Amino acid sequence: MRRPLRILVVSDDAQIGRWLQHRIEALREDCALALESYVAFERRLATSGTEEFDALFAVLGFDREDTAASLAWLDRIKGAPGSPQLVVVAEDGDELCAVQCMRRGATDYLPRRLINAESMDGAIALCLESRRRRTAATPAARKRQQPEAVLHSTLKVPRDLIPRYMLLDTLGESVRATVYLAHSAALGRNVALKVSRVSENDEPQFAREYETVGAIRNQNVVDIYDYGMHEGREFIAMEYFPCGDLKARLQNPVSTDEALDYLRRIAAALSVVHQQGVLHRDLKPPNIMLREDGQIVLIDFGLAKAIVNATRSTAAGVLRGSPYYMSPEQAQGEELDGRSDIYSLGVIFFEMLTGSKPYLGATAVEVLQQHVTAAVPVLPPELQHYQLLLEGMMAKLRDDRFATTDALLEHLSRLAA
Repeated sequence: MRRPLRILVVSDDAQIGRWLQHRIEALREDCALALESYVAFERRLATSGTEEFDALFAVLGFDREDTAASLAWLDRIKGAPGSPQLVVVAEDGDELCAVQCMRRGATDYLPRRLINAESMDGAIALCLESRRRRTAATPAARKRQQPEAVLHSTLKVPRDLIPRYMLLDTLGESVRATVYLAHSAALGRNVALKVSRVSENDEPQFAREYETVGAIRNQNVVDIYDYGMHEGREFIAMEYFPCGDLKARLQNPVSTDEALDYLRRIAAALSVVHQQGVLHRDLKPPNIMLREDGQIVLIDFGLAKAIVNATRSTAAGVLRGSPYYMSPEQAQGEELDGRSDIYSLGVIFFEMLTGSKPYLGATAVEVLQQHVTAAVPVLPPELQHYQLLLEGMMAKLRDDRFATTDALLEHLSRLAA
């Protein structure tokens, strides 16, 4: 029987330490945990060391007063003989803190307020894999030639499906591709790895997305780190967002002020994309990701196309995109320009304000017909102040909408004033 993964939780706040300990115990049965304060941990370092543990979960603060001390502590224990895998559980951190921790040897970085089963399981899986490799590297282990331990995960594919990436979990699937949570040792971070299914007849799917995003290079557009082919599978490695997407955020109520703030941020991101001559064409909550610092990031440019005197939305009559967020002209296969993305943003705005989609139907065709023929949805009486704004985005005729995202942003500025 495989021995448990031995984890030491270090926290000066006993309540947080116990909370973290209980979260791990509730998630995994193959872990043995201990809890210590930093004073006790320093004493351990000076005497017995930490070799008896496989992983160290350290709760560190990253506000203005604590960041320097936390990074200095990481520098001091970095590379110590027999050091276990280090997972930073961060208070008040941001993306920059995550990068700084990874550079100092952290195996993973978990914002405490955003910890969920998926992120915790991914961090533990990394620690387990590291222990397996360390054990396999010893002469005794090589002589025994024991079969590889199976990590706790929902994965049904080899963890080394794509070289240089260790698959941790499945984030999403479609007919043509699967998106995995994966770890890149070269980058020292987790990434979202999209892998196509093997098909001799398919042309490369991700090349255009790689080229499109690479040409934009903006903080409001997803970072793409790698692209390639391996054994008939196309893959693309991109930024992973532990905070999740707008769709998940909309599972809880959004205040009017929050909805307006999201609208402004998404419009600003779209403005950057449009200024680069690109239409998104698939704007919807799952394609709007959230960073810890409040930034929104647009992802999934698989349907994006260049704006060259407008662009047709389909080829050979095939509609692509989400029916719930599709503009009337896109639903009819007409030529598109930036106002199609503005319409999709209007649908998202209505959903943020009301908690429901404007048009529903038993089939995709019914929903598309409503985008084309139904009246612009009417907001509840308490939200009537924003009806004109909504109509400026969701007008059936594109000439009646905001001409550009910059015009929309200017209107939002006047509204705020």
